[in-house]
Amino acid sequence: MHHHAGVPIPIRFEKLAQDCKKQLEILQLAQAQGLDPPGHHFELKTFQTVRIFSELNSTEMHLIIVRGMNLPAPPGVTPDDLDAFVRFEFHYPNSEQAQKSKTAVVKNTNSPEFDQLFKLNINRNHRGFKRVIQSKGIKFEIFHKGSFFRSDKLVGTAHLKLERLENECEIREIVEVLDGRKPTGGKLEVKVRLREPLSGQDMQTVTENWLVLDPRGS
Repeated sequence: MHHHAGVPIPIRFEKLAQDCKKQLEILQLAQAQGLDPPGHHFELKTFQTVRIFSELNSTEMHLIIVRGMNLPAPPGVTPDDLDAFVRFEFHYPNSEQAQKSKTAVVKNTNSPEFDQLFKLNINRNHRGFKRVIQSKGIKFEIFHKGSFFRSDKLVGTAHLKLERLENECEIREIVEVLDGRKPTGGKLEVKVRLREPLSGQDMQTVTENWLVLDPRGS
């Protein structure tokens, strides 16, 4: 139930599991005796959870290029004829050996759904990695795909800052698409995930409306 919220703090949740088991036994007893289900009420319960992406290992970072929104079309191309793809550069281990890749082309729309995952190699303790996180981030270039006779056309750039990875294991941002320094009105949705933050834990507070059964006779 709390899988998406992260990995729970064990002792608190052990007690919660015992409470739930007790509630279930009350319900089963009523059912076995052919009685109506017992009364119930709701209680607000607040949990502290530690968020972690356990499917990632500590030497990888996931980048998800989700979608473009209202991307600018180059001169002579209508928005409905935009054939967009996104290139990115992640300058780790250094600028000369930057990790680069690009999405597939999504044709005939200026709001393309890419939903593409890229796995980047990292070393959490490397000074160069921390420098990239603190100052460089990830650079994106959005292109209109050319044809056999025409080259690809750059329609805008975008930049994702990564400092929040110090204390959070996921950044989800909608970043501005720029023409030089000028906003184009277009946007790019991207996500970055680490197994866990670079320092400390990603603590989340979750409040649930919890159903509690009343014991018989109350």
